[in-house]
Amino acid sequence: MVNKDDLTTPFSGLTNPSGKHKDWYRIDFLRILLKEINAKKNLFPVDKYIKLYQKKYESLELKERLVCIADLLDEALAIPYAQQLKAFEPLLGKEWPNEDGMFGYGFHLYPIAQFVEIHALKDIPKSLDFIEELTKRFTGEWAIRTIANADEKLTLKTMKAWAKDDNFHVRRLASEGLRAKLPWGKKIDWVNANPEKTLPIYNKLRNDKVLYVRRSVANSMGDMIKVDDELAYTTLQKWFDGKHSKDNLWVIQHAIRTPVKKGVGKYMELKEDVGKAMKKL
Repeated sequence: MVNKDDLTTPFSGLTNPSGKHKDWYRIDFLRILLKEINAKKNLFPVDKYIKLYQKKYESLELKERLVCIADLLDEALAIPYAQQLKAFEPLLGKEWPNEDGMFGYGFHLYPIAQFVEIHALKDIPKSLDFIEELTKRFTGEWAIRTIANADEKLTLKTMKAWAKDDNFHVRRLASEGLRAKLPWGKKIDWVNANPEKTLPIYNKLRNDKVLYVRRSVANSMGDMIKVDDELAYTTLQKWFDGKHSKDNLWVIQHAIRTPVKKGVGKYMELKEDVGKAMKKL
């Protein structure tokens, strides 16, 4: 079991009285972020970038604040992209051991994730390595989509490898990063045009031992229903027709909740079949 004190970060003392996600990213946050990156005091003048952010952040919403911070970091770190990523590594800290709470623990990494989302194509291999580490503390689900749009073949190869990773956050990214309708995520054209290409990943992860991963698979299949209903239904029915487990039946049930709410007949029937099967286990 991980000691709670081992998971404290320089940002742990920050509070957010408003409860709005955007209000984590105030001046006090940026001051800590810049000082942590500039620990040796020889990369950039911290006060200069504090003042630049102070002039504009109050009128910005969450995504705009993240982009603003990412842009300031790119200007401040006037070094090659690979070295910029290296400068961010001390921010990563300990890996998050839990399924829930990562957005609280790793909230300070959101602007860094945004930075990688913007600049990932400058060095795809190093970006993939960084995203793999990032997702163990926060998430790489948005950053990976820049690479997915640029290189379908490499993305699928990487995701298939990640689906076998020992770290459940990495396995979850293999599913979540390719969701067709990921909230706040860039559209991935080839996923929407040919969703069947993602099925080897979901087939692999649908029986994952970790609920956090299975929930992502269910949500991904729910997205697939919106993109290619026939493919999604056929796949889910095939899963049901195979060997039953409570975990896999839960994935099917969770994936079809939206069409069930809409009263779509075939999904209502599948839900009934799943319910009967679960009672027998």
